[in-house]
Amino acid sequence: MMVRQNWKEIAGEVLSVHAEPVVIKKRVLLVMCDSPAWAQQIGMLTKVLEKQIKDITGIKIQNVEGKFGHVQKPPQKGKTKRVVMKPDIDPEDMKWLKDPKLAEAVRELINLDGSGND
Repeated sequence: MMVRQNWKEIAGEVLSVHAEPVVIKKRVLLVMCDSPAWAQQIGMLTKVLEKQIKDITGIKIQNVEGKFGHVQKPPQKGKTKRVVMKPDIDPEDMKWLKDPKLAEAVRELINLDGSGND
């Protein structure tokens, strides 16, 4: 959405941190805000925001509605680094493990370097 891409320029530095455009439906822009006060601020700035949206994106909006709530963010794209923590297991306790497969798995865990590199 062009409004979302240009939101910081449209709404300004401060407001853009507390409010996020979600959807335009029937020429009404829904903006989710992190507090009721910011939702109220959106209501007071509707005309200014409408003009900014038209000037910056060329999209004509009839109204901007601020709602209090949280936007479900999509998962970040790209590779997430996996960090594996080395367990705090005393090698002496290994003698109590009867299952050979479990003992081998625990030995592998004990020998991890914690770098997350497989």
